[in-house]
Amino acid sequence: MFNFFYKRPYLLYAVIAGFFVMGVVALVTLPKNLFPDANPAQVIVITKVPGATAQVVANTVSKPIEQEISRLGLITDVSSINVANFSIVKAEFGYDKDLNAAAVDVANALSIAKGKLPTTANPAVYTVGDFTLPVDVMSLSPKNDSLSLSDVRKIADSFIKPALLSNTAIGNVEVFGGYDSAINVEIDPYKAKKYNIDFDKISKAIRAINHDIPIGFVKGNDSFYTLSFYGEKDNIEKLKNIPLLPNVHLKDVAEVKWSHKKRTSGYIGNGKQSIAMAVQRAPKGSVLDVSKAARAEMQKLQAQYPNINFEISDTQRNLIELANSNMLDALRDAIIFTLIVVLFFLGNFRAIIASAISIPMVFFSTMAVIGIMGGELNIVIYTAIILALGMLTDDAVVVLENVERHLNELHEDLETAVIKGTKEVIAPIFAGTIATIAVVFPLMFVGGFPEKIFKPLIMTLIIALLISFFISITLIPQLLKVMYKNGFKKTKVEKWFEKAYDNSLGRLVEPYVNVIKFSNGKRKILRRIVL
Repeated sequence: MFNFFYKRPYLLYAVIAGFFVMGVVALVTLPKNLFPDANPAQVIVITKVPGATAQVVANTVSKPIEQEISRLGLITDVSSINVANFSIVKAEFGYDKDLNAAAVDVANALSIAKGKLPTTANPAVYTVGDFTLPVDVMSLSPKNDSLSLSDVRKIADSFIKPALLSNTAIGNVEVFGGYDSAINVEIDPYKAKKYNIDFDKISKAIRAINHDIPIGFVKGNDSFYTLSFYGEKDNIEKLKNIPLLPNVHLKDVAEVKWSHKKRTSGYIGNGKQSIAMAVQRAPKGSVLDVSKAARAEMQKLQAQYPNINFEISDTQRNLIELANSNMLDALRDAIIFTLIVVLFFLGNFRAIIASAISIPMVFFSTMAVIGIMGGELNIVIYTAIILALGMLTDDAVVVLENVERHLNELHEDLETAVIKGTKEVIAPIFAGTIATIAVVFPLMFVGGFPEKIFKPLIMTLIIALLISFFISITLIPQLLKVMYKNGFKKTKVEKWFEKAYDNSLGRLVEPYVNVIKFSNGKRKILRRIVL
């Protein structure tokens, strides 16, 4: 590799420049999150059972669903939460199970379990993971009395949510805060009794329109019974004219209107009663990209709906921007301190220049490889690069010091010193790189949650080490030809740093050399045991 690129310097410069440009592009465009997605595949089945108590829900809905899901492969845990009218079953899979495959398996299990569920049960399947945490939470509230929160909820469900989802960067949008749009059928019990019509007859008549409609009655303070279900506003007239008896229609015993379900939740955003919209990213999506897209759409929607107040009440964006900024600052500081340490210990400005050039080259080349592999940027990736900085500098300094030895001690010409000096250390540098990789490589396969965290860290570290090895034996020799063409004598400043080192930490070199000589004397094994 050394001979190939040493004889083709312009090819080397083109390759390094290409990776540098790709690295800059990757640094700007790669998805940026706080941590890598590390949770196993999780699927939740939420079933609405109108009118059922928690005990009934547990026995008739949750139990059959749990039994079918428990038979699936790679399932690690199945649990359920049961409350009045609702069953929530959570299935957690092993890390070897893909999220989409898990969702398909649960859907298939649910289709088998449906035959055992009540006819009124209406199950829905949701995938859960790190990506379900809201990127931004928008709070929508009326600016004046021309709109109510119920109206805002209808607009949010019918127009604002589809507008946000039309943006390909946004994974999902959840609307919450009560006032769910629904068709309310308020039944007058006295009129129903007059015509000898019971509630079961009314529910059957409505369900005849759509068998999947979940129906349940709620008794109000005025003794009227309200039946609420999802439907379109256009269906109201059709519902009013549903025949219950010859010459008796639904409108004769009930008032049918477009309103909202009974509130079981609410949301206060920035101190105001609001309707909330949680914007989520897709799996492996970028928090920052989704946030930018959502806020751009929010600006357009504000112009479309001037009577609605749009605000950001919660966000991950600020924390992630701060974390990414802090890690880049830490990277900058690490580079500065590394160069100071190199100057103090070596007293060599050429080593500083070599390190100052190799570190950014390795950094951006690593970014380029991560971008090519479809990775993302997060605290773990930045930490790996910072950990690698010391090792990155070692390779360049070893080549430089050996070339200087050939120039100073062996009195070779520059071309010969660069070639021989580099070739002598290729094997030791490569051996050190491989040894480091061999030590950390097994951490990529420890399994479970630790593997999800260690894998990107170790992978980035390995990429940085290999690129560092490549830079040290290809680019650094070319730089040395330029830096030493006018001689290799040290300046006064370099000599001062060299003297400062010799009078401080350098004093430890002689005792260390004496220990090595002692360990390699007669009866080496005994001496080394003593040491």
